[in-house]
Amino acid sequence: MSPRLLSRVVPLLVLAGLSLGHGGTNSEGGSGGCGGGGSDAHGGDEEHPKASGAACPEEGGPTAESFGRAFLETHCLPCHSASVTGAARAGAPVGVDFDTPGAVRLWARLIDAHTAAGPDAVNSEMPPLSSLPAPSLDERLMLGQWLACGAP
Repeated sequence: MSPRLLSRVVPLLVLAGLSLGHGGTNSEGGSGGCGGGGSDAHGGDEEHPKASGAACPEEGGPTAESFGRAFLETHCLPCHSASVTGAARAGAPVGVDFDTPGAVRLWARLIDAHTAAGPDAVNSEMPPLSSLPAPSLDERLMLGQWLACGAP
């Protein structure tokens, strides 16, 4: 399989795995996302994250320049970058990377369901590491809006 085709297929396979139970595995064989295989890291009674329900503001929504780039660099890219490998990914599934605008748009539903806030949910599962600063509620709300606007 060509590297170009592989680069397109792997994200789709990972997304399918995450969508069907939030599975996926990282390069060390551990689970990524919300658990993998037959396990569920949320526990038996805990709900899976859901869409924030955020909407794009009619005027002046956040852009990559005004918000998105800095948010990703601070809260996401330390683990979700193609340049980060092995244990440094801290469980982030290989291929779930947010390095480019296209990648952010590809993973927008997943990012929203795990990190963003809006009228339907406040999702705070990500980032999970205590070494990364947790986004404020205002940042999570703006993330939801930015993703709803198509992450321009």
